[in-house]
Amino acid sequence: MHALAPSTPRVNPGRTIDTLDFAPSGGVFRGLVRVNRHDPVFFDHPLDHVPGMLLAAAALELAEHAAMLRPANVSFRLTFTKFCELDALVEMNAARRTGENQFEFIQSDRSIANGLMRRCGTTPAELAPVPAFENGSIPGALVHRADPANIAIGPLSVDANRVWVRVDERAAIGGLPPRAGAVASVIEAARQFVIAILHVWGRHHMGTRIIFVGLTADLPTAPPRHMAQALSWRPTAPEETRKIHIDMHAIGDRAIKVGSIVIATRCVDDDEYVKLRKA
Repeated sequence: MHALAPSTPRVNPGRTIDTLDFAPSGGVFRGLVRVNRHDPVFFDHPLDHVPGMLLAAAALELAEHAAMLRPANVSFRLTFTKFCELDALVEMNAARRTGENQFEFIQSDRSIANGLMRRCGTTPAELAPVPAFENGSIPGALVHRADPANIAIGPLSVDANRVWVRVDERAAIGGLPPRAGAVASVIEAARQFVIAILHVWGRHHMGTRIIFVGLTADLPTAPPRHMAQALSWRPTAPEETRKIHIDMHAIGDRAIKVGSIVIATRCVDDDEYVKLRKA
């Protein structure tokens, strides 16, 4: 495998990619992930590895530069197979294939994450009454955010047998191209929602390590204009919360379902986490 050197001359000024190959060979676009431990969003608090959300945002940024986010709706899947370490280069590539685009992240000559992206149809319209959202903000500890500016959702509200949160657009991930930023911001809001669900409904105590295993997102590449965004989840038994299905809604006179995100996690204690890091 050909690895990009840090001195690759073409530098992209975006948020998550340092270098890009704009003259792909065989339809493969390549880049290096920017791992900036001082980034106020992706490194909101001390971490011993590169967060999965940074890799997801980098994949989306590369996809936009490679014109893969042009459809109005896309299906994006990403699976994390290894921890991404802080002290080694992370190469990623996006390959055009018939009907879909394939992603892979390589670090120290091994694959650490892979995914797919393809065009998908519009989500069938599902209308619901606008829920009664709670006012204020959700506690940062409940979504594992240290800086209140990075809290992307409001308090949990229960309405019509679903749990709802309003998406706070002020916490949108900035610095990315517009379509990549729109999709990444909704995924981050959903990720925070899942963490809160795991603590409240999954009964995991606040010291639990929650590992981001993967995601499948069927989302619009641009938010509905002049409409607020919200997320909802239909509660399940605590033992069924390893994979959580979140719906995305545009809020006007009604709540209109416009997409969905499924997030898979693994919750471990400190001892199990140490074993996983050594694996």
